[in-house]
Amino acid sequence: MTSAEQAPRLDQAGTPETAWTDWHLEHLPQLVLGDHRRAVFVAPHPDDEVLASGGLLQRLSGNGTVVTLVSVTDGEASHPRSPSVTPLALADRRARELQQALEFLGLRSVDVVRLALPDGGVHSHGDELVACLRGLLGPDVLCVAPWQRDGHPDHDATGAAAATACAATGAPFLKSLVWTWHWAVPSDPRVPWFRARCLPLARIELTRKRWAIRAFRSQTLPLSSRPGDEAILPPDILVRFDRPHEVFLT
Repeated sequence: MTSAEQAPRLDQAGTPETAWTDWHLEHLPQLVLGDHRRAVFVAPHPDDEVLASGGLLQRLSGNGTVVTLVSVTDGEASHPRSPSVTPLALADRRARELQQALEFLGLRSVDVVRLALPDGGVHSHGDELVACLRGLLGPDVLCVAPWQRDGHPDHDATGAAAATACAATGAPFLKSLVWTWHWAVPSDPRVPWFRARCLPLARIELTRKRWAIRAFRSQTLPLSSRPGDEAILPPDILVRFDRPHEVFLT
């Protein structure tokens, strides 16, 4: 395969945030939000919606858009070798963390749809996910979901299902980025940067987003000091979502 076709590697050190800062993402064309009666945010795991689009969630809700959040999995497999937390307990914990994060964002009335598809196995349930999304979407409903080449299997499968559902219903599709920032580099030919749009965040939006990210303590802090309980989102990853702007692909 050519370098542009190689599969992303998430088990290696990612692109440092300084590279993205030096590339000046804030100079991308600004995202223009239309008038959307409803918006559906689709998250492969609890926390993806806040990391990639916590600012957009606030902006749409503040504009009067009715927001529905689809949690595709419960994120129960984030610590497969944990000696202290079972997958069932972790799923419950992550659901509670999501509710707290939404409260920090000021979104206390968001309808959360928990599909409980297997964490790490979304690709085997694509038809089920498409059917769910088709029932929620329509021409006047904005869909925000991962880019279908974000680089994590669950993200890619979720993005592909969202793309299929949007094509079937006529829903506008805005693609969020999480792991792309890890494996891609500025001007990377694997990313359609010509479709990238920047959403500048107000100071209060960024502050609330920071609070919301901290709510996911099971991901941002070690579960314990024992091997297998390490933080999934250490500071070098979290810094990518501490920017005063968010980037989406149209």
